[in-house]
Amino acid sequence: MRGRAPRLPAVLLGGLVFVVALAIWEVWARTESFYFLPPASEVVRRAWDVWPSADFLNSVGASLKRLAVGFAIGTAAAVAVGLAMGSSPRVRSTLGPTAEFLRALPVIGVVPIAIVVLGVGDAMRIGVIAFGVFFPVLVATVEGVRAVAPEIRDSAALFRLSWVERSARVYLPAALPTIVAGLRTALSIGLVLVVISELNGEGDGLGVYIETQRALFNIPEVYVGIVFLGLLGYVMNRLFLVLERHVLAWHYGAVGEPGH
Repeated sequence: MRGRAPRLPAVLLGGLVFVVALAIWEVWARTESFYFLPPASEVVRRAWDVWPSADFLNSVGASLKRLAVGFAIGTAAAVAVGLAMGSSPRVRSTLGPTAEFLRALPVIGVVPIAIVVLGVGDAMRIGVIAFGVFFPVLVATVEGVRAVAPEIRDSAALFRLSWVERSARVYLPAALPTIVAGLRTALSIGLVLVVISELNGEGDGLGVYIETQRALFNIPEVYVGIVFLGLLGYVMNRLFLVLERHVLAWHYGAVGEPGH
């Protein structure tokens, strides 16, 4: 308990900043009377009715399902390719230029191609999410594997471990802290891409909800969806940090950083 006490003021300060931001939003909206900027109190009132509704919760569930599948596919592929590129200069020189070219492409520019190839259903949306989360994890994995000490690599070679064994027993554990950092970045990107992919086509999801309300000029409801996305991203990030602390407890102990 004594170690956690200093965190309390920081938590209170963070909550105070959030409340002040809402107050500024409220005053600004009522002072300027912008049609496209409803007061925060109006958004909160609409959210109270919308968020618990079955239709909205179904939209949230559909978006989270697409995020989970796309995130799993993209990160699994990125870790596999990253292990190969990080451990082999030949593979890195072969795949590196193509990976850098694709990484430079804006994901929103990939959406039309994905629609042509995969249609406007879940396959397109999951593909866009997987494409977007692939590269942060790939870069983190490559850098984490390349940072493995030469003496560790030599020991693995001395024991004549196969590439699969070296990857599972040496490279992956050593690169895990870096990979997890990439996963955290990819999670935020994935949530954004859920909405971007759902803005195209029909069906359900948070992006569809926001676009539908925009088309109907229900501006407070548009903000209801946007605010929910912000809160969802915050909760997901906090949960990820808790999971990270458990998975990497050995790492934080080794570097002398206490867990939470």
